[in-house]
Amino acid sequence: MGNTILTTQRIACGHTDRHHLQQSLLCDRLSNPTAEMAEALLALQGRTVLLQRFADRDAQTRSPPAGDADSRQLLLLAMSYCILFGYQCPGDVAGAAARPAGALGRSFEPAEPADFVRAFESVLRRPPDLLQDLLGLRAQVIPRDTLMRIAPLVEDSDCLGPDAFSGPFAEALRPLVVFLHAVVESGEIYAEIQDCVAAGRFDKQQAASLMEGEVSDQRRMINAMGVRGFEENELQDGYE
Repeated sequence: MGNTILTTQRIACGHTDRHHLQQSLLCDRLSNPTAEMAEALLALQGRTVLLQRFADRDAQTRSPPAGDADSRQLLLLAMSYCILFGYQCPGDVAGAAARPAGALGRSFEPAEPADFVRAFESVLRRPPDLLQDLLGLRAQVIPRDTLMRIAPLVEDSDCLGPDAFSGPFAEALRPLVVFLHAVVESGEIYAEIQDCVAAGRFDKQQAASLMEGEVSDQRRMINAMGVRGFEENELQDGYE
């Protein structure tokens, strides 16, 4: 009888130890994408003018040959950000591909490839707004269906890999790619934490401390680094 109790206790302790290990590993895994989001934001802070110039580039530069690698990269990046943040296509853009009847003068949800690019470029013309969106995004609350829509676009390593984009605007666009990869990774980890809580394999109080709150992980890390210039009233046009 005593041996049976001792064996049961060891099994229970083994399960507890595995659960604690899983909790620790999941929390540790969050540190890398959080650092990447913070680093991407720091890079973008100094490239806001370049982002605006990219969005305002002339028609000849804007329309690469069909099948050009950069054009597909831009489309996937634009679609990902529009899905993630719900960016709309400006209603005053001439020739928008799928403008609903009566939509002239008001924004509408992008449907065609050209609309996604226009909606994304409209945001790039307002770098302070873009940076505030990235800074405030909490990966904890990204809906799973949104992650499922974005993940296949981001995981296309031939297009949105670490060496995505070329030419004079690459250094402004690549941090956006890095941020996108990191936020998807972070969102998937948080979804895994929610699954572990539901299965009783993660402490509810610890999960609540991770999932709740109003400050994003990347903002918290930037604040801890003592970096200035990310408050809403301090975000101005940056340098090249």
